[in-house]
Amino acid sequence: MADLQNEFAWSWSRHRTFYECPRRTYWRYYGSWGGWESDASKDSALAYRLTQLKSLAMLVGESFHNVIGERLRMRSEAPSPVPIQLIRDEVERRLLKRVRESRNRDWERFGQPKQYAILFEDYYGIGVSAAQQDAALKQIGLCADTFGRSSYARRSFAIPRKRLRIIDPPGFDDAKMVVDGVTVFAKPDLVVEDEQGMLHIVDWKTGRPSKANIAQLAVYGLYVSEKLGAPIENVVAHLVYLVTGEADRYANLREGVGEAQRMIATYAADVRDRLTDIPNNVAGDIEQFPMTTNTVLCRRCNFREICGRLDDAPTPPPDDED
Repeated sequence: MADLQNEFAWSWSRHRTFYECPRRTYWRYYGSWGGWESDASKDSALAYRLTQLKSLAMLVGESFHNVIGERLRMRSEAPSPVPIQLIRDEVERRLLKRVRESRNRDWERFGQPKQYAILFEDYYGIGVSAAQQDAALKQIGLCADTFGRSSYARRSFAIPRKRLRIIDPPGFDDAKMVVDGVTVFAKPDLVVEDEQGMLHIVDWKTGRPSKANIAQLAVYGLYVSEKLGAPIENVVAHLVYLVTGEADRYANLREGVGEAQRMIATYAADVRDRLTDIPNNVAGDIEQFPMTTNTVLCRRCNFREICGRLDDAPTPPPDDED
């Protein structure tokens, strides 16, 4: 097997992480690198473990997205009803399994932090309460019911299978593109082609509605344009909120492209300026990545242990944190 390479890349979450706290970027993308190896340093092994932490809210969102993507990839060529109950049951099963893994500390017992769930609430808090688990299951039921009623979901299971052009890119390389010489990661949940040849990005949201950033949506548009060879003017984005049933439509993604390019270029310059070996993407000086002075952010950060910022009570991060 070829050696893994720590490739320099931009994504929306990487951008947000760096400008909130450079030290968090260091631990997530540099200090944790190689932490899975048997001869890893103590800090690298700890940082690698901490990268695996997810909150219960994040686990709900991840499970829902994964199951919807799988059901769409599995759907037949013939139109079919939305398999609401199957989706709900599978998301619940996965959530409960992962909660048990974390509660039992299977990651520690088997020495495989990537293979077994580590919930933020278990690692830093008193664990997931029965009330929190019940609330998560209730949210799953609500999202499944709303998904089943959604016109977006119904069309996705009713239109010809070939018009589902991209379904939640499953592989690491599938989510990559290059923008102005920088590797960029983007993972739209679904891209559907309509009868007029327009491409519709559908992004399922399990959290509460929030204002979208047009630059982030433009990155999705650039990804679809590159992968499917269509002008970005033919790409429309839809954010579908499964808790409330609301949906927002964004037709002019071109207007966000310039801002997206500036963000990517600024991030690339700012991070590379701190590296000790730019060609190999190595950050050999942790002091070039200082900790944030806004300690409120530390309350929901995976790396609060390794940074020694454990004084304030932990706050599990929301489902859109990563």
